[in-house]
Amino acid sequence: MFKNYLLVAVRTLRRNLGYTTLNVVGLALGITCSLLLFLVIRYETSFDTFHSKADRTYRLTMEMQGPDGVGHSSGSPFPLLPVLQSSLPELKPATQVFQEQGGTFTVPSPNDQEAPKRFRESQAVLFVEPAFFDLFDFPTNGVNLQQALKDPYTVLLTESIAAKYFPGQEAVGKVLRMNNTINLKVTGVIPDAPSNTDFPFIMLASYESFKKLSAFQPEGWNSVNSNQQIYLALAPGASVSQAEKHLTQLLGQYRAKTMGNQERAVLQPLLEMHYDARYGNFNNRTISKTTLVSLGLIGLFLVLVACINFVNLATAQALRRAREVGMRKVLGANRAQLMTQFLTETGLITLVALLLSVMFTELLLPYLNQLLELKIAFRIFESPDVLLYLALVLVLVTLFSGFYPALILSGFQPISALKSKVATAQTAGLSLRRTLVVLQFTICQVLIICTIVVHNQMEYFNNAALGFDKEAVVVMPVPTGRAKDLMALRPQLEAHSAIKSTSFAVAPPSADITVSMGFRYDDFSKDSGIGANFKLADEHYLTTYNIPLVAGRVFAPSDTMREFLVNETFLRKLGIKAPQEVLGKSLVVNGGTVKGPIVGVIKDFHVGSLRDKIEPVIMSSFNQFYFQVAAKIEQKNAKAAIAHLQKVWSTAYPDDVFYYEFLDDTIAQFYKEEQRQSSLFKIFSVIAILIGCLGLYGLVAFMVTQRTKEVGVRKVLGASSASIVGLFARDFVKLVLLAFVIAVPISYYFMQQWLKGFTYRIDLSYWVFLAAGAVTLLIALATVSVKALRAALSDPVLSLKTE
Repeated sequence: MFKNYLLVAVRTLRRNLGYTTLNVVGLALGITCSLLLFLVIRYETSFDTFHSKADRTYRLTMEMQGPDGVGHSSGSPFPLLPVLQSSLPELKPATQVFQEQGGTFTVPSPNDQEAPKRFRESQAVLFVEPAFFDLFDFPTNGVNLQQALKDPYTVLLTESIAAKYFPGQEAVGKVLRMNNTINLKVTGVIPDAPSNTDFPFIMLASYESFKKLSAFQPEGWNSVNSNQQIYLALAPGASVSQAEKHLTQLLGQYRAKTMGNQERAVLQPLLEMHYDARYGNFNNRTISKTTLVSLGLIGLFLVLVACINFVNLATAQALRRAREVGMRKVLGANRAQLMTQFLTETGLITLVALLLSVMFTELLLPYLNQLLELKIAFRIFESPDVLLYLALVLVLVTLFSGFYPALILSGFQPISALKSKVATAQTAGLSLRRTLVVLQFTICQVLIICTIVVHNQMEYFNNAALGFDKEAVVVMPVPTGRAKDLMALRPQLEAHSAIKSTSFAVAPPSADITVSMGFRYDDFSKDSGIGANFKLADEHYLTTYNIPLVAGRVFAPSDTMREFLVNETFLRKLGIKAPQEVLGKSLVVNGGTVKGPIVGVIKDFHVGSLRDKIEPVIMSSFNQFYFQVAAKIEQKNAKAAIAHLQKVWSTAYPDDVFYYEFLDDTIAQFYKEEQRQSSLFKIFSVIAILIGCLGLYGLVAFMVTQRTKEVGVRKVLGASSASIVGLFARDFVKLVLLAFVIAVPISYYFMQQWLKGFTYRIDLSYWVFLAAGAVTLLIALATVSVKALRAALSDPVLSLKTE
């Protein structure tokens, strides 16, 4: 029986090739998009799930409640872990990790005749303890990881780095020099870090090694560096809240208290790190669960839009198959058999579309990986979850797309069908087909509005005034331990006419690096109770970045903190109205070890991304923390300027590898995730519109088939082609306008929620919604006109000769 159903289905689909092609293309587009989004969601939700203790592993973080709101830090004080292990031994295994973001690596030559090989890496080096491997199950290649890193100055290389540094050689036993500061002995080679981990690394070094490498002092309880983190495991069934309470008490015993601030320990689950932008992770990339839900809904909607197409096209085809249905019923076919026949046809179309979508996914996935900078693999026969997903899509799409058309077709009365007197019944108001088209275009318009809003927010990010000049600024990292040599280097750097100015600092004005210290203002008896972002820089910082001075002067040249600048937000937080009021007032910082006057007030600038509000800023000199050199260059002579910088740099630091970034590119990294979302919205909006147009074409085809004789009569009575096209278009204008009315409040709500994540954002203007409605209306009219015009230009004799 099934063989007969299948044979008839194949013949029917071949006979109606245009109908089959439209359905296959529409379904294939929808399923391909949903499959790609399924792969993205599956990848994003797989981060660090491969560790055996993942479900009970936590990162120790800190939450600070103060007058400025709630602050979050993923870092931990350097002395905390030994105290934690002795005070709370039940929290084990526990370990600390320090991340160094790349550096310069030198491979000594085997003899004095050859120059050593030098490499500049931007990827992370993790300094870990042997206990790190009690918590995390990274692949080992048989290396005993705990033994390999038990001694100081030892390192494990990944396979790709070992092949890069020691091609064709055995890496174990060799020595690397990192940042021209410490020598690391290679004790093993392990597989590259999996792409789905928030602990990316090119090498793992012993934790004790970083103490000599880092400029940060690891002894202080009050200094917190986000690169220094503690991880621990709780016993099965242990209370997280109880552990947090004990940890908060422990921190309170050792960390200095500031007025108006409350600090508590928070245990963040390892499996939540990938989704929580408040604390970030070593990957420097998070994605919210809301975004993943949005991507899932988009994939669902695209399949739904494709299914709606199928329903519309199938019902448009129904009148042509009325006689076939009547003949089958006369010959004894019952309704269940007819429905099975039509569902078989739908299943066959869905299967072909599914196979095409698998092929499209194979072709498109590399481009998607490149666009999103991911490493998603698609091995269909090695992934049971992918096979299960495809099976569910096949079954659900077949049932959803085929049930209603099969119900309609199998319900024709045989006598009426054989006499060609079948008409599709109309319900009160909109028919089901029109309702489905309204749903289609509602989805399309929501996607278009969201695309425009996200795009405009990205443009706002790119063009917003940040309070400083980010254009044509080249930033170069300073070799470790060489900051004190910079002053003598300035005349050489600025010797070229294309170099306008240079500045040495801990970081550019907007950066991920934050230096925080407590301070006391004027009345030294108590802390200020507010936080401040310390910008440690030389006296040329304001000139290089074109930051305006509101009052006073720039601090005098100095190797240490002696004088201070503050920003306008600093004044507002302390309730000071006039900038001149703070000039000459003293600040005490760094636990009372440094005291100096405020000599100037600078205009506010953004110290981070536009998601966050502008913070109070205190600026002073301190050359021990000058990690970067910034050079303002002439854009038209950029090539010559960079060549000059490289020449000076290579002469001054022959053991270092010259490396630079443009500041505007670095700032653009703040919004990389939003840029990816914008690109996805644009792509899927276009696909949704394309699928929607196919569905609209199907409904027009149905109406033209239903009103063929009416069109013929109108033409005989003198109706023009334009009036006939208008006859069909009027109905669809109403449908698109109704979809617009539904789409506006939905998209407004979701975009308002999305924009709330940014302190500085665009306003939702009415023109965004009108533009989306106008675009959709024009596309719909163009689609309707194609089919309606063909009907209007047809010979009326052909449509009336059967009467």
